Amino acid sequence: MPYAINKLDRTRIYFEDDGGEGDAVVLYGGILDSVDLVRGSDIAQSLQTLTEEFRLIFADHRGLGKSDKPHDVKAYDIQLRVADTVAILDDLSLGRAHFIGTSYGGRLCFGIGEHAPERVLSMVAGGQQPYAMNPDGPLARVVQEAMKASQIEGIEAFVEALEQFSGVRIPEAKRVVYLENDAIAVKAASDVMLSEGTIVSNLKIWSFPCLIFVGANDIDFYGQAKKASEEIPNAEFLELGGADHMGAHLIHDTVIPAVLRTLRSVSN
Repeated sequence: MPYAINKLDRTRIYFEDDGGEGDAVVLYGGILDSVDLVRGSDIAQSLQTLTEEFRLIFADHRGLGKSDKPHDVKAYDIQLRVADTVAILDDLSLGRAHFIGTSYGGRLCFGIGEHAPERVLSMVAGGQQPYAMNPDGPLARVVQEAMKASQIEGIEAFVEALEQFSGVRIPEAKRVVYLENDAIAVKAASDVMLSEGTIVSNLKIWSFPCLIFVGANDIDFYGQAKKASEEIPNAEFLELGGADHMGAHLIHDTVIPAVLRTLRSVSN
């Protein structure tokens, strides 16, 4: 199996490289989304038809999938998570790449832009923002309560909470993958995200193209995602009308063309 080793703490990070001569695109999903699920996303499926343009790389966050799953909250510091991505690029002898992340993966993309900007061609962040999280947001409250319950009832408590929040049962094949996750590791990752505060210092100096998309009804993220887009000089903000946090990742007719615009606006 292909693993990159984080030089800072020796954590093993699982990734899959589709190869090719095009610009590298590293894709990350949400806090429960392992490589197989990210591969099945519509964004990934669209890019996989453009093999002459893009070289796709899929990675498991630390804490899920085939990557190591530390239980210590200190292991989920944003700089360590960024170093995971840098380790993948170094392993593949890649200088720079495009980064696409949704939800928890979008948070990581902001971290990469902050701590490893020299490795970024462009960045796409969906349903996330780089500032301190609001612990009183509706989704944040659901996550906090569900994470507590998951330590007793298992990760299914978190999955069921997401279903109740969205009002939709997660498709069974995806649900099965979600239920394979380590509840303690996921809680550690979630706790850090909710408590770490702002992860960027000065967005106004960012020079690479960015796309930030978010549901208009995503109360937890909309305002701060829009603020970030206004601070980044070369950013496009895409508001997805009628969508909440979960629904924003299911709207593709406007997101995919915007993603392609961003990727094609710069190359190695």
